[in-house]
Amino acid sequence: MQRLHLSFHATGRLIILAAEPLEGTAHDLPGLGYAWGTRLAQADSTGELDARLQQALHALTGFEFCTLSQPRRAGLATEHLPGEINLSDYPPLWLVDSRAVPVELLAAPGINADLSDCPLQLPAPMLHRWLADRQARAALMLDLQAARPERRYAVCWDRRPRSLAPPLRHLLLQLVQTAALRRTLLDETQQTQQRYRLLYERNSRLQRLAYTDPLTQLANRHRIERVLETELALASRTDAPLAVLLFDIDHFKPINDTHGHETGDRVLSQVARQAQSHLRDSDHLGRWGGEEFIVVIPRCELSRARELAWRMCRALAQRPIDPVGQVTASFGVATSQPGDSCRTLVRRADQAMYLAKQAGRACVRTQEAG
Repeated sequence: MQRLHLSFHATGRLIILAAEPLEGTAHDLPGLGYAWGTRLAQADSTGELDARLQQALHALTGFEFCTLSQPRRAGLATEHLPGEINLSDYPPLWLVDSRAVPVELLAAPGINADLSDCPLQLPAPMLHRWLADRQARAALMLDLQAARPERRYAVCWDRRPRSLAPPLRHLLLQLVQTAALRRTLLDETQQTQQRYRLLYERNSRLQRLAYTDPLTQLANRHRIERVLETELALASRTDAPLAVLLFDIDHFKPINDTHGHETGDRVLSQVARQAQSHLRDSDHLGRWGGEEFIVVIPRCELSRARELAWRMCRALAQRPIDPVGQVTASFGVATSQPGDSCRTLVRRADQAMYLAKQAGRACVRTQEAG
């Protein structure tokens, strides 16, 4: 005796009876459903999720060909079906047999039965031709993203007539729902990561803007003061020397008055680049204000700091800046002493720089000379 699954639904003045064989229904469907559902729920990417779903469809349905469609522009057609086939007119899961026709158990002349809610569907003409081109007798369509604007479908077909028992169809729908939930979670996770990445980039940019002099791209005064505080505290704990160079571009006001502020800005930028080229990665160069610059040099004694200042002073004087010509600077050098604060250390460097100005500019003086 053949076991059948019967389902009824009303349409207009008719009642549709669908009879399906239950032959071959697997007794381990719950276990298979749990195993495949777990694999889908553990997918780490949408690509991996699609691959596992396709494997599940192959394993559970036995159809020869199973593939997942991709949205095509704003339409609902897939890359595997002609665009004239509107899959949105069908239920979330449906089967077609390219040759089978419904049998009228009780004829109703003049009334056409609405079979759109039946799991077993008649193929539309366009779909019928598509199946015939592939010598396909049966096809299975599963809606993967019914709630999304761009719907995707699982498309399976076979060259033999196939029947999937209702319990198996129910399991397939459950697996598709699991895959849809996992895809939503993966998409939301990716979007969240992108938002966090964008937020981090914007915060980093804001931080750079807050701590960077926009003209010279050096640390601004607020930033270099914090650096000096940190280095001075470290030097105090480790009893290591810390040097500070303070230098000021000579006769900068006449440069602005004669050549204009645009030329003055270019002079500031080029002086900053030349000064940076003489420093180590561990040294810190910042714009102190106006045409004044400061260099914080960790683990550097006074004699070495003075030699570095002279190299920077001579190199600057030997490289003319168009259209100004020769540009020089006066340097003051100081090193940390016990009990120093940032203010006292910079004050001694400033006093030394003042001595360099008095000595005729374009030279170096140290705290000892004061």
